[in-house]
Amino acid sequence: MSQPGIQAQPVVAGIPVINNLAWAGNYAVNLDQYEAITQSLYDSAAYATAGQQQLTFFQQAAGSGTGVISGNPKTQEDTNMTAAGAMPNMQAFVVTSIEVEFQPDITFTAATMPAAFGAQAVATAVNDAWKFRTTGYLVFTIGSKPYLTEGPMMKFPASNDFEIDAAVCDATTAAANYQTRIAYGKAVGPSYMLAPNNLLLIPMQNFVVTLNWATLETITTEARVFVRLMGQLIRSAQ
Repeated sequence: MSQPGIQAQPVVAGIPVINNLAWAGNYAVNLDQYEAITQSLYDSAAYATAGQQQLTFFQQAAGSGTGVISGNPKTQEDTNMTAAGAMPNMQAFVVTSIEVEFQPDITFTAATMPAAFGAQAVATAVNDAWKFRTTGYLVFTIGSKPYLTEGPMMKFPASNDFEIDAAVCDATTAAANYQTRIAYGKAVGPSYMLAPNNLLLIPMQNFVVTLNWATLETITTEARVFVRLMGQLIRSAQ
């Protein structure tokens, strides 16, 4: 974005020609006291085979809690929260949309992964996703007030997910025991947008997202769930 009073610089083959310091200022990352970058806030939790009454997100920072796959304290593979349950000092976040991603079988069991060879029931990856997506509801609370209550989980498709297109044929003498099977299911559709009523998370204001179920929905193997708040991070300029 050009600064007021600065003349637009010439462009050659789509690349700006910067030939003085005034023009270079258009590309500075610290033009003001604060800057805004586009990214998400994300957190993850395990979904047990016996089902859940509630999963809670954004209450633990990286370095605390327990990572779903590693079993060690959470890393940025699990969450990018830097404070527990709130934005830290000198940071805020504008939430524009919400996504929920369901990852079946994070135990990586051969019989229940999306692709399998032999008499293995990969249909469980689809069935587990179906149970998760057609039930439950999400609550987004800021302070003590819920600003969003919506369900089922099908309402919150992930903009980035795993997709399979496959054509498979097996020919063996024991065809019943040697089959290549591929199956995966996910929610599709537009992102759940909060715009034009975007929500601002100010520094040190507590917030939480919970996924809730009135009835326990069992699945075949332990799964992982990610919740992402999409939007813009506002932070002190470098």
